[in-house]
Formats: sequence, C-alpha cells, structure tokens
Amino acid sequence: MKLLPYDRFTICTPDIVPVVLQRLSAKIETAKILQFPDAKLPYYGTISAESFNITRNVYRKLFIPVIKGSLETQSQQTVVHIQMSLHPAAIGFLIFLFWFWHGGFLPIMLQDALPIYLRFLFLSTPFGILFIVWLVFWSEVKKTRSELADIIQGQL
Repeated sequence: MKLLPYDRFTICTPDIVPVVLQRLSAKIETAKILQFPDAKLPYYGTISAESFNITRNVYRKLFIPVIKGSLETQSQQTVVHIQMSLHPAAIGFLIFLFWFWHGGFLPIMLQDALPIYLRFLFLSTPFGILFIVWLVFWSEVKKTRSELADIIQGQL
C-alpha cells in the first residue's frame, strides 16, 4: 500500500510512436488558457512528440492526479513511462488547511478550555480529511491507470 500520492508505471505496446500519439490525441482535449475544457473527451492537456501532460476531465478537479508521460521507442515496441501525482494546488491547499486548523485550535487546546473528547475531535479532523483525499486520489489513479492502458494499447 502506497502512502504518498505518487505513482509511476510503464505501459508497453507493439505499435510505433505516431500510432500511440494518434490514439492519445483522439482522447485528449487541448488545454486552453483561462477556459474550462468541454466534457466531450475524457482527458485534457498537452501532447508533444515525446511527452504528454494531462489530467482527467471531471467536475471535481482538485484531488485528481496530474499525469505526465514520456514516449520511448525500444526494439520493435513503444514504451510509455507514466507518472501520476497530486496537483501542486491541492498540496498547497492541504498545507494551508493543516496550518490554519492547528494554528487556530492548538492555542485553545493548550489552555485546557475544552473537554478531552473535543480536543481529540479537533486534532483528528485534519487527518480524517487527509484520509479522504488519499482515498479519492488512489481511486482516481486506479481508474486512470486502466483507462490509459486501454487507450495506449488500442483497446478503447
């Protein structure tokens, strides 16, 4: 079981790089500056001749993985190296939430103004939020991983 929101894997396909790029571009909408993507295609982002940087096209976008991939030609096959990680804005939001939560409630708890069960509640709430974020991220990684494998190998 992985604790950090980071995943790295490799997908091999017997097809050549242009075919794999064509399959990817058929499922990826080009990212537009200061505009929300249409929900017509499952992914949006950028694709170049050797790499891609995409994310899933879903409504709740904060805790879904950012997908970075690179294409490599090996003997008679194409190897796609993929990394999935949490968006930097989501990490910043979580850091701010923990800082605000513990910075605001820790002084109150140190004054013995709260009963012990409320202290436990205030201390454990951010960890519950972190657990929920962890579950959402890894469920999206599982879906995205199988979907990307199907797209790259031409099964979708």
